[in-house]
Amino acid sequence: MEAAVPHAVELFLDERADHQIRQIWAALDAYGVTSLGSVPQSRYRPHVTLSVFEHGNPSEVADAVRPVLATSVGLTLPLAALGFFLTEEAPAFLGVVPSSRLLAVQRAVHDAIEPLVDGIWPYYRPDALLPHCTLAVGVTDKARVLDVVTRFPAPIPARASSAHLVEIPGGYSSIQLTPA
Repeated sequence: MEAAVPHAVELFLDERADHQIRQIWAALDAYGVTSLGSVPQSRYRPHVTLSVFEHGNPSEVADAVRPVLATSVGLTLPLAALGFFLTEEAPAFLGVVPSSRLLAVQRAVHDAIEPLVDGIWPYYRPDALLPHCTLAVGVTDKARVLDVVTRFPAPIPARASSAHLVEIPGGYSSIQLTPA
């Protein structure tokens, strides 16, 4: 196992949805809520994560998931609900309405990488996934997030534009898994 930092398999959003999420990020920042887009020393893009693991060889993982993700471009990812994880990191997110296709892709990603990695995060295992697009982290004022997010039209009709293997924290894309 080579990866010294955690990695995530992420679906980046189409241009329109990406723009809408970035507008929400900017509005959250303007209201004093740290959006994912303004985390210092990061390059996060609006995305939906399929898996996160602690240790593994990124090249081997990429080779294993490329065939699985070959048909993921265009996958519908409708962002239809505001939510909050009740964890120490306290992220706010837009929940994805999970289709059977999305869940099948996520399970196939899991099955492909499980023999190659250690430390798959529990929330990204099959039957535990809550698909989402993170808006903010360290949220202490949920009402403020609600006030900002409800000013934007919903649901956001998102689609996957590409898949990437990304270093976290930081959002540094290390390997593109599908054509853009």
